[in-house]
Amino acid sequence: MNKLREMANKGENALGTFVELGGANVVEALGQTGLDFIIVDNEHGPFDVESSLECIRAAESSGLVPLCRVREIARPAILKLLDQGAAGLIVPYIETVEQVQKLIEFGKYAPVGKRGYSGSRKDRWCFGKPGELPLDQQMKYWNEETLLIPQCETVGCLEHIEEITALEGVDGIFVGPFDLSISMGMPGDFQNPKMIAAFERIIKACKAAGKLSIIFTAREDWIQDYYKMGFDMVTFGMDASVMVNGFKKLVADNK
Repeated sequence: MNKLREMANKGENALGTFVELGGANVVEALGQTGLDFIIVDNEHGPFDVESSLECIRAAESSGLVPLCRVREIARPAILKLLDQGAAGLIVPYIETVEQVQKLIEFGKYAPVGKRGYSGSRKDRWCFGKPGELPLDQQMKYWNEETLLIPQCETVGCLEHIEEITALEGVDGIFVGPFDLSISMGMPGDFQNPKMIAAFERIIKACKAAGKLSIIFTAREDWIQDYYKMGFDMVTFGMDASVMVNGFKKLVADNK
């Protein structure tokens, strides 16, 4: 079972970060910290499939669950990252149920979706893996093992959140609070009662459907608050910002 799903089933909270710096060595270093997962950012970061693969490989060898954020809902963008071993995909800028249905079509094998089959890196380049399973069982295994996680960062997605989370093939929701707050007309006002109500609505929809709930925060002091609110996973900042802020404090304290 995917480690993140297993942790949620046990009532354990997961903590991760975005990778933006663009290097496998960074991922290996993050693997020494006790984090549970990373998100290799193909939307805002410098990554393509080849560089994402290097980070996926580094995460696997370092005990991190490698997630990737895709750049768009397109068959190659989704298919290639999954074939290279991404344990799940964060999919940005969702506004409609139809977009999520297209995501499922590209990202899940039959009978749930129409994902194209190949013996790829995830199968160690063999047909019939993992464990020499028959093809139908292999497709079922990967449908359960890899996570498709739409990103709720628009009013459109929020308004359809119950319908989206109920779809077979959706494994969770990732809340992008910055863009969601902008879409709701309250940029950066994350503690506005309307924003809090939006978060609570998303959590409720996820729990009702048995799906993961994940949120991003740039504030360390909000991590525990989000767990207490009911989120299963928190993504804190990004490698670059944590490094910059850490050295800023070091310099301020010593110069």
